[in-house]
Amino acid sequence: MQNLDQDVVIVGAGPAGLSAAQMLGRARRRTLVLDSDSPRNRFAEHMHAVVGFDGTSPAELRRRGREEAERYGVVFRSARVASVTEVDGGLEVALAGGGERITTRALLVATGVSDRMPDVPGLAERWGRTVLHCPYCHGWEVRDRRIGVLATSPMSLHQIELVRQWSPEVVAFTAAAGDLGDDVRERLRARGIRTVGSPVVAVTGAAGAAAAAGGGDDADDAAIGAVVTADGQRIPVDAIFTGGRLEPRDGFLAGLGLARSDGPAGSFIAVDAAGATSHPLVWAAGNVVAPMANVPLSMGAGSMTGAAVNAALVALDAAAAVERRRGHAADWEARYAETDRVWSGRVNETTSTIIAELEAAGSLTPTTALDLGCGEGGDALWLASRGWSVTGVDLSPTAVARARAAARNAQLDATFVAGEIDAAELGEFDLVTTSFLHSWDPEFSRIPLLRAALRHVAPGGRLLVVSHAGGSPAEPGAPDAQEHPPFPTPAEERAALDLDPAEWVVEREEVIERREIRERRAPAASSPAASRPPHLLDGVLLLRRLP
Repeated sequence: MQNLDQDVVIVGAGPAGLSAAQMLGRARRRTLVLDSDSPRNRFAEHMHAVVGFDGTSPAELRRRGREEAERYGVVFRSARVASVTEVDGGLEVALAGGGERITTRALLVATGVSDRMPDVPGLAERWGRTVLHCPYCHGWEVRDRRIGVLATSPMSLHQIELVRQWSPEVVAFTAAAGDLGDDVRERLRARGIRTVGSPVVAVTGAAGAAAAAGGGDDADDAAIGAVVTADGQRIPVDAIFTGGRLEPRDGFLAGLGLARSDGPAGSFIAVDAAGATSHPLVWAAGNVVAPMANVPLSMGAGSMTGAAVNAALVALDAAAAVERRRGHAADWEARYAETDRVWSGRVNETTSTIIAELEAAGSLTPTTALDLGCGEGGDALWLASRGWSVTGVDLSPTAVARARAAARNAQLDATFVAGEIDAAELGEFDLVTTSFLHSWDPEFSRIPLLRAALRHVAPGGRLLVVSHAGGSPAEPGAPDAQEHPPFPTPAEERAALDLDPAEWVVEREEVIERREIRERRAPAASSPAASRPPHLLDGVLLLRRLP
């Protein structure tokens, strides 16, 4: 899998983005949130209909949400996204101004919408204070006041009738609503709603008539004095509800060609119930795809979409692990198949020395043994020759076939099984061994395999782990030079296993020096490496399971 900068990049730190960030942070995903610091509700002083946060300012909610997400390792940056393109294994997010690019496995878009207000002087500067859009969010605060509703399309009829619930003094400015029809007019009159058909040309401040006459109103004062129409009417109101045109902030996604859904509110990215778009690595939540969603709904959508992104990454992780596991097994099989013999066939020197010492001391009696990662059977056959009933396991069928043939030729009682070590269900043994269970794969981890080995140790039995711990480095370009991940120490592996002291006793945990003449790979006497004794360091971890 390509090493990308982030697991998830979230664009937008509003209610949806923050909720998604917290879910992903708690899921231990590398998560970066990019935000332009211009939230849609930045003009509003308070939020309402948000249980537990009623009356809280939007800025305070964002502050708390960011602080909570940061506790789980989520990183926030102030930035605008210019574009998103595909790269191998993920996406590349290009930031505006500077050319910085960030790669990610998944993208979650929570940028919201921009409200495009009618082009009426005096309207935009009062947005979020006395010019409002949602009666559920702001209606209580202007209840029983003089309320105007500025229609922007035929859809505004719903808003006109809704606002009447909060005040008996409602005037609807219907020039953009189209022909209302007799039935609608009758219904509005029945509810005491006044209609004004002349277009609105200005909204004046509370200072009054001077502004209407062209003197200009005080833009710093949110109070409304009157709505001025084209036919010269000046209608006093205290607040105005209007819809505006909703424009999703998704232009930076144009290069991905995401499917869209067209509706009465406009064209928005099409998503399913979990926020998935038509691109397998892109999700979206909040107003950017659901323009009518309030804060609680956006928070819920962000939370669910964050969980969906994590679930998708879990599936990708599993697929990659299976591919890596199969590839690892195939690589070992190819290594065994390309030559008649890989190993010497002799027992591991350190393994045989420790077992012989335990037998001589009477601490160990030949009974049942399991050799994990047995290769061509050198250790297992040595144990069988000493009277142990041995089972060997290796993932290479070729290696196992050679071990079986060697057992037949030596007339030794040993069973060999081809398969993954951590998938083998073989029961419990009095001795479990594993020697040099290493790999050149940088993502290979011995710990899951050693935990599998622990499961096979019978009460009172032992696990002997012998591993490479280092040695004389090969000369540059030498034939036995190999690249491999760093070798952990026995102490590091024991700590990683997190053994229960009520069940396990550590009998040996050390690094020892071993001198071994490697005849099969010995360099020519004239080579520089010939004069260097092949001293190797072996790690030894000997554990005993309490009865």
